[in-house]
Amino acid sequence: MSAGRALIIAVSGFLIVFLMLCLLWFIIVLINKVTDSIGAKTAKEEPVKAETSTVEVPAETGTQEAVYGGEIALYDVDEKTAACLMAIVSDETKIPLNQLIFKSIKALD
Repeated sequence: MSAGRALIIAVSGFLIVFLMLCLLWFIIVLINKVTDSIGAKTAKEEPVKAETSTVEVPAETGTQEAVYGGEIALYDVDEKTAACLMAIVSDETKIPLNQLIFKSIKALD
């Protein structure tokens, strides 16, 4: 096989792969647009009903809030990092920190 013929085969192989990737991209975009339009039609037809849940908070018996005095097990986490994580969880869930109970915090590697 000559070098010119090998070059032609290699270039045609690259071209075929590139064209197939373009075809797949086009199919993915087409499917995405179809599913978006179907989703938009069903959203207009049926209004989404939000489910609400209520959480009952027991009334406080005294003027001082109850404080959890348990221990938190820290696994490969220093106290400063654990405090930051607890503050982030409290902020993201919009639950006051004094109502959350953390049993353990473990670092995932």
